[in-house]
Parts: sequence; structure tokens; C-alpha cells
Amino acid sequence: MTITRRDLLRLIGAGTATAALPGTFSSVVQAAGADPRPVLRIAVQALPASLEPLETISNIGLRQTTCLFDSPLRRDFRAEAATPGTAKTDPQLATAVTRVDDLTWRMTLRPGVKLHDGTTLSAADVAATFAPARIGPETPWPEGRILFGHLAEVRTVDALTVDLVTRNPDPVMPQRLAAYGAWIVGAQAMAAGGPETMRTAPVGAGPYKLAEFVRDTRLVLSSHDDYWMGRPAAREVRIEVVPEAATRIAGLISGEYDIVTNLLPDQMPQLDGYDDVEAVAVPLDLVHMLFYDTRRPAVADARIRQALNHAIDYDALGRAVWGERFSRPNGLQTPAFGPLYDADRRHFPFDPARAKALLAEAGYGGTPVRMRLISGYYVGAEAAGQIIQAMWAQIGVPLELEFVESMKQALEPGADVRMISAAFRFPDPLGGGVVPAWGPDSAVQKRGFWSSDRFNAGIAELQAAQDAADRRRIFQHLLDLFDEEAPGVVLYGVNEVYGKRRPVNWTHYPLYYLDLRPDNLSFA
Repeated sequence: MTITRRDLLRLIGAGTATAALPGTFSSVVQAAGADPRPVLRIAVQALPASLEPLETISNIGLRQTTCLFDSPLRRDFRAEAATPGTAKTDPQLATAVTRVDDLTWRMTLRPGVKLHDGTTLSAADVAATFAPARIGPETPWPEGRILFGHLAEVRTVDALTVDLVTRNPDPVMPQRLAAYGAWIVGAQAMAAGGPETMRTAPVGAGPYKLAEFVRDTRLVLSSHDDYWMGRPAAREVRIEVVPEAATRIAGLISGEYDIVTNLLPDQMPQLDGYDDVEAVAVPLDLVHMLFYDTRRPAVADARIRQALNHAIDYDALGRAVWGERFSRPNGLQTPAFGPLYDADRRHFPFDPARAKALLAEAGYGGTPVRMRLISGYYVGAEAAGQIIQAMWAQIGVPLELEFVESMKQALEPGADVRMISAAFRFPDPLGGGVVPAWGPDSAVQKRGFWSSDRFNAGIAELQAAQDAADRRRIFQHLLDLFDEEAPGVVLYGVNEVYGKRRPVNWTHYPLYYLDLRPDNLSFA
């Protein structure tokens, strides 16, 4: 859709834009005598229902989590981009993380760090973050168990020193402590309000603290002026829900918003004619996949699932959804895995002849397959579903498309295939792909869509392995098992296309982070 000047004037007149004139930078407008720092206004497609960081690990939840919370370590994305295949972390709330023995990692905390409630960071906050209520077997947040359920004990050495003791050796603990789930929560707030505190009144040590949260409408964050890295560049961050991408773009052009997220590649040219805004595409460490409900008769046979995977022309699909900048990883791996990565692997290449042969071998009789997709959740999902529908028709498999409004509805019984995303949360198989997305604690297996004793045994072996050669061998075997059992397929890598006003100096990392720390946000 192209936005014309008439459309823009109509939107402004209807009240969808502020009083700022087209081409102005709205964030620098402020009352006389007020804090001179600007307000940063961001339009997003949706907000999560909760602010508990373990409950909001999603493309719409990570943004505010990375504003509200800091981790012991911080991933250096710029260094990793400069030297592909390496993992680089820097101190954040911890000044050092060192290995004491095979099972123990010692964390030395930064002194004098203030949390949002005025308390000072201590070992108690680390203990609260990794308490059994958040990561243990009975946690209401499965992601906590997936990410840190292997911790056997959190041992306080002194006020600023903590030992993390694991059940098995963990060669990637520093990477875990810079990634999902390591966001440190306030112990005093947890003790006062219980485990549910972080859902509505989160207390962390991040650069911004909660000012207002209106579910499905807006999130307002105020500057954490005592932030250990220094005062943040914006005095306030307003994140507003604007479901329609065209309306987000109109708001950016008019000056109502400074950053707008989740645009499609074909919407980028709409911003080319304006001197004060720009569109940016960032390849993410994230893939969109299909997964099958292997209990359903239509896709119960692995040969049928393999056939459906071979029937997709991934190049044509990727170009249609993402343009020429699309990429498709060769399996559940990324070059960032370094020595564990296999550049020669081929993950379900497009092969319609092979697909038809597999259907014949399985005795497929023309049963329709039902795909369920969430409207407006995954960028490009609706178009992808329609394209796959046409491709599967070419091998004689009728596909029925069903669109629902929420993830809860998507996961209800009644569909044969669904779309899911999977992030490479840190550059190792334990942090992305086979373990979080498909392992025994994943949503796919926990909900019974698929299970595999062989696959789970391989994951247990990978989690216990220490030698690099052994880890590579086990990981590649897991990829072989995945292709053999075909519980799903990787469709394409995802790009985040966003628009911003040029005076906003901000870098989007290859995950759905909104890093507004002083070294990553400034205003011209």
C-alpha cells in the first residue's frame, strides 16, 4: 500500500498524528523548564500481556524486557559481526564470571548498582532471579526451566559474589548469562509481592523503569536516572500499539513517532522520498518454521511430512515474502556456531519429484491438510501460507488455511501444521534451534505435537558433552534425526524492517532487543 499526501492529511486530520508538522522531530518538543532530554515515541504492532521477563520471550516481549532489565553479561553484537563465528560478551551487572570447577561458575557483581526501587544490587537479587519458583520443575514459566533449569544451587559467597552450581558441566554459561532469561530481578520487590510481581510492577536494573502499562494499548517507561552506565538519552520512552503497518508509517512521516517496527520489505520505498526518515532492514538470528502435529492422521507418517517439506520452493517463497534480501539457513544452525557449524548441510531442498515419490511410498490418498496461522503476528505469514498452499497443490496435496487471532487459539487442537519462530538466543546449539525450539521442554514437545526418544537422548548427550569435536558430532547427528523425523521445516531467516527518524542514532541488533542504553541511543 502506498501512502499518498491526501491519505496522510486525512490521518492527521482524524487525530492519528500529533500537532507536530510533517517533517519535524517530535521527540525534541518539550515544555519550558522541563528535563531537556527528548521523549522517544515508538509504534509497535502489539504488546505482551505481561512484563515478567520469563513470560515474554517473544518478538513483542523482548523489547521492553531489554529496557527494564540488565543481565550479568552483555552480548557484544558489533564484535561478533566483525568476526563471524565468534561469541563475545562484556561485563554488565557482573564485572567477571569465572569457572571455579567443572560444575561451578563464580559471578562477581558490580558494586553500587541501583535498581528501580532504590535498592542496591546484591547476591540476593541473583538468588531471586534463579530461584526454583522461576526456573525449577514447577515454575509456571517453562522458559525458565529450559534456560536455567540445570542449575542445582545458587550459593551466596558474600554480598557481591555468587556461585552458580550446575548439575552437569556447562561450557556455555557465560553466553547464557548474556542472553534470554538472565535478566536480574529485584529480590525485595519479589519478596514483597510474590512471583507475580514482575507481571505488572517489574523491578530491575535496566536503563528505564515502568511508569505506565495499559495492556494492548501503551507502555510508558521513564528514565532510570541512577543507571550505572549514566543517565539514558531519553527522559521517557512511549511504546504505543498501532496494529496497521500503514498507520505506523504515516505516524513516522508526520512526526508522531520516532521509530516504527515490523514493516514489510515492500514498504521500505515509501520512506525513500523523505529526507528526515529512513527505513532499515536488519537480518535477525531468527527463523520462521512450520511444525506438524504428528498425532493427526494427515501428517502422522514421516514420509508425508518429508514430502511436504520437499515440495516448497524456498527461494521463490523467501523472495516473495522478504524480497531479494532473504536468506534460508541450512538447517537449525547458523555460522555463528563456529566449529559446530556444517556449511555443506542441505535442509530439505526443493525437490517436487522426491516429494511425489514419498507420497506414493506412504500411500497418500489425497487427505486435505489444515494449516493454522495467526493474523498479523508473524510478518509475512499470511502470504507465506497462500504461497505454500499453491506449492503443495502442485504435488496433489490440498491445503486448507485457517486464520486465528492469538497464539492460544493457534495451539488449540484441530490443525495439522502451524507456523512458529525460533531465535538463536546465543551462538551455540544449546541457545537456539534444536534445544529451545524442539527439545523435551519445548512447547512443541510439551504440548504433544511431536516427541522423539532418540532426539531427546541426543539432546541430553549434547548437554553433557564438553569436547568440541564430540559436541559437533552430536549436534550434527541431531540435525540428521530432525530431517529424518521431519517434525517441521525451516522456511527462511527473518529480517526486521523498521523505520526511524534520522536524528535518532540507534542500532537494532539481530534479535528483537530494544537496547536504549546510553552507548546505543543518542539524538542528533
